Amino acid sequence: MGDYIKALIETQVIGAFRVALTMPLEHVLDRIKTYKQSKQGITYIQSYLDIKGARGLIGLYDGFYPSFLRNMVKQYYRWPMMIFIPSMLNDHIHNQSINKIITGASIGLFESCIITPFERLKTLKMTSMATGFGYLKYITFESIYVGFRIQTTRQVVSWTNYLYWDHKVRYALKADPGQPLSIVNSLIASTLSSILNILAVHPFDTIKTLVQMEENQNYRKISLYQSFKIVYQNYGLAGLYAGWQARIIAYFCQALLTTPTIDYLERNYGISKTKKQQ
Repeated sequence: MGDYIKALIETQVIGAFRVALTMPLEHVLDRIKTYKQSKQGITYIQSYLDIKGARGLIGLYDGFYPSFLRNMVKQYYRWPMMIFIPSMLNDHIHNQSINKIITGASIGLFESCIITPFERLKTLKMTSMATGFGYLKYITFESIYVGFRIQTTRQVVSWTNYLYWDHKVRYALKADPGQPLSIVNSLIASTLSSILNILAVHPFDTIKTLVQMEENQNYRKISLYQSFKIVYQNYGLAGLYAGWQARIIAYFCQALLTTPTIDYLERNYGISKTKKQQ
């Protein structure tokens, strides 16, 4: 019980530190990425000029409040779930790949229920240049959960993909499960997990933006397959991967802290500790 409480406290502190450290840069990248996704076909320079021209430099931080709250709320459950679900599953499922996939799907399904409202408000603000934008008119159950289906799909794909490849790469780089990752190996693992996650997740992220923004209500009335088909037919792969460059920088910044952190927590409280005791 003492180890559990200690791990819980450590995960909250580490998570809050990560948000405080990376949020200022991460939000600006997310702002430009989201706007680029919403307009389809415009350049990064044009995205920046549009935002700056309409809102000034402060416009780069549009949507900061829901984004910050989303990131802080996530720290209270994601780290414990990342560590303790695989540890519990390890008693029944000895295939670690399946273990990680089940864990990722569990976190993704749970998380989408929590963060969809924050994502919806963030996307509305980031894709609207209107002055006097107010969040309150959108805080109804019907409006706040717009995009729940694609958000859930995105989170499940993201978490299963990340946890699977993170585990594969980290343990391939270690001679012993209880051995800490070196700085070089942390960089390698962070880079590979970032690239693999962007390849799998970014098209879903683009569709999520198009569904949750206010100007594209037609996307809410069609299936996910039809949404992918329309974007691909009109803009090709470039449309589905709009803004991927900004996203991969932000994701790499996250992974630089997440990869060594999850490695540390697993060695002290999770499956690596279990392996050492066997």
